[in-house]
Amino acid sequence: MELRLREAALADLKLYIANYANSFFELYQDSGLENEDEIMTAARQNADNLHDLIFQNIATRLSRAAVTGRKKLPREWEELNFYVGSRLIIVHYSEDTGTATRWTESISIDRKPIIF
Repeated sequence: MELRLREAALADLKLYIANYANSFFELYQDSGLENEDEIMTAARQNADNLHDLIFQNIATRLSRAAVTGRKKLPREWEELNFYVGSRLIIVHYSEDTGTATRWTESISIDRKPIIF
């Protein structure tokens, strides 16, 4: 199956990653720490790595001929849940069997809040 992502699904993932990085930026920006720039660079790198890891997991699971562990939803959508580390990834997708295409409709990421 060919995997395609709707703009809304890409926006979901990008928003989560931006918020993830910004939480560290807000915490350490103008902190007065000597290694503040290194912390900011590491936070950006971690955010980029997290984006790639989540995207790769979605692509791996949804490009298979059969998706295991899916749940049927209204509007002819399916739901797939899996973990990346401690993050629960919830993907809603639809299938066009005529063109052998799976459309990722939305991506939700749930995690317990980080308490500083």
